[in-house]
Amino acid sequence: MQAVEPVFASTNQGLRADRQLVPREGWRWTKILCVLGTLVLLTAVVGRTEAADDASPTDAIGRLIIDGQRLCTAFVVWSSARRGAEGFGGRTTVYEHWLATAGHCYGGKLVFQQGSQAYEARVIGFSGGGTNGFDVMVMSFVTDRPLPALEPAFGEYPEVGDPLMLVGYGSRALMMRVGPLVRYDERGHMEIRGYASRGNSGGPVLIPGTRRVVGIGIETTLDKPEGASFIYCILAACAVKPPYVAAHIDRLKGIASFH
Repeated sequence: MQAVEPVFASTNQGLRADRQLVPREGWRWTKILCVLGTLVLLTAVVGRTEAADDASPTDAIGRLIIDGQRLCTAFVVWSSARRGAEGFGGRTTVYEHWLATAGHCYGGKLVFQQGSQAYEARVIGFSGGGTNGFDVMVMSFVTDRPLPALEPAFGEYPEVGDPLMLVGYGSRALMMRVGPLVRYDERGHMEIRGYASRGNSGGPVLIPGTRRVVGIGIETTLDKPEGASFIYCILAACAVKPPYVAAHIDRLKGIASFH
């Protein structure tokens, strides 16, 4: 299934330490195609685990590196022990983890990075986003140890005015922003009064002070003159403005069976 290129997918930002990861050709055309695509969040971790007693969600969140060139945010939304293969020391235990992110963060090679640890992930599936491509995506990877996960708040719909917190990576650091829910749009997505920075795409939208995820950041708004085309923003380097848009976490249930 073909993915939609994000409008402001972060390219060399945050990856400058390895210049081999920075594309050297076609950048201008890539930028034009990105801006003329969909308006998505600027792109720059079932059940509680042992770490769930700590309300801080950052232990389950990481960078998603796409084809060594673009950056998004992803988070562990489910984790489970699996029986591994039989070996000389007996049958081993491995742990399968599911990641959630924005659908436009798709790529040929997806690497989930937390600190010094990096895991290659495979795509499980997308949820359809209509004319704007795919809105959310689920991936999986396996480790030999358990990892913390956030709690998907399936069926929980915040009310207009409720504060919500977006957590995501910018070009250099993890950021948290709290803003009120403005409305639900015609697609059922949440519009939240707040800013989104490079790399925030795919970040969890949480009930502040908890590990409960109610949404996934997927789109932002460009600050451009009324009636101006997207070409204007290529030339003028438009900034972003509130609101940003998040898909509800219930979108994940159409992709995978959480149990």
